[in-house]
Amino acid sequence: MKKIFFILLLFNQILFAQIKCTDNYLPVVFVHGFMGSGDNWATQIQRFTNNGFCEDRLFVFDWNSVGGSSGTGSLLNNFIDDVLKKTNAQKVNLVGHSAGGGVCYNFLKDSLQALKVAKYIHIGSIKMKAPAGKNNEVPTMNIYSTDDKVMKNGGDIAGAINIKQTGNDHMQVATSGTTFSAMYSFFTGSKKNVNTDLVLSKAHYKIIGGKGVVLAENTPLAYDSFRVNIFNPKTGEHYPTKNSAPSGDYVNWTVFGKDGSFAFNLNKDSYTEFEVHPSKGRKLFYYFEPLVSNNKNIYLRALPASGMAAAMLGNIPNDDKQTALVIFSANNAIIAGRDSLAIDSIPLSLPALMPANKTAIACFLFDDGDEVTSGKALKSLSAAPFLAGADVFIKADENKTMRIYYNGRSIVLPKRKSKDGIMIVVFN
Repeated sequence: MKKIFFILLLFNQILFAQIKCTDNYLPVVFVHGFMGSGDNWATQIQRFTNNGFCEDRLFVFDWNSVGGSSGTGSLLNNFIDDVLKKTNAQKVNLVGHSAGGGVCYNFLKDSLQALKVAKYIHIGSIKMKAPAGKNNEVPTMNIYSTDDKVMKNGGDIAGAINIKQTGNDHMQVATSGTTFSAMYSFFTGSKKNVNTDLVLSKAHYKIIGGKGVVLAENTPLAYDSFRVNIFNPKTGEHYPTKNSAPSGDYVNWTVFGKDGSFAFNLNKDSYTEFEVHPSKGRKLFYYFEPLVSNNKNIYLRALPASGMAAAMLGNIPNDDKQTALVIFSANNAIIAGRDSLAIDSIPLSLPALMPANKTAIACFLFDDGDEVTSGKALKSLSAAPFLAGADVFIKADENKTMRIYYNGRSIVLPKRKSKDGIMIVVFN
């Protein structure tokens, strides 16, 4: 019996063994763009950890991108000070995407703040005249794509290391493996071929974590409640109890931390539903595919109560007649002719809904008021950046299901009443 026990113990240690990391690398601080959050960097953080960076040296800075950037530099300065204190490092490496690039450039104009940054990477952001820093003293890499339809005024920066890409949209220029390779080489000085694949962890359980925040504002859902259910992607049904779930996964009602944080272990094969109850605003149901590896940057966004984002999303139904559904693509835009998106027999990746210049990463599906599906673009979201909407009437009936198709994968879910919560499907 003892022999069997030690064999099982050794096997368990092998399963949970992680790629060896080194804390010799400088910590990295990632800054998202307009309407973004820390999960914009989740894939790149996974790649860094797959290539020897320790997770506790990779940080995301969340900022309110719809409230104006006034004061953001001061918050970033405090954040970097905390990172330096936690890691005992003298400097950090800094990455800014899109509007986050403007935040970083302005931050580095202050000579004392620039002393805290060893190197800076400017991704999918506005073309600058020179490298970052008051006297252009911060070594700068500039990565942009000619197929980025959002940052059309990108281009080479004189004196910087310029990486010109083709084919990548505004999100992919930040999330692609090609971009990771450039970042890794610039930060480490290594020219080795890195692994850009997301390494499939052999551990039976994954560490899952992240934050609950308000969309775009990124204020934390401090102490708001949520719970986790495991569901069958072929039927949409919950595994109702801890004992009946295939993995034994079940997280009863709990709360986010003061900063909105959460963390727990999850079976590697589990399809996960987060039921989020903000103290202010509407209930939400988030649906995730199984994790490839540990992910501590999963964000659960609640709708804002006021401001620009609230105005754009104010028409989402809240009744017992129809389902309110959002389909979110985490790493790239949904583009007609390149990507395939549909619900049941209704195609959604159409030129009128998902043109390349829309750069939509989220598609909202609800009725425009006549309870008839036209499939046409919703006027309320026509001018919204990164958001698309289609006039689709999904009659609410939890005894019936809908199937969402995205680029060869599919998930089946019940047709919940919109008054019971907004359903959000996340494809990684």
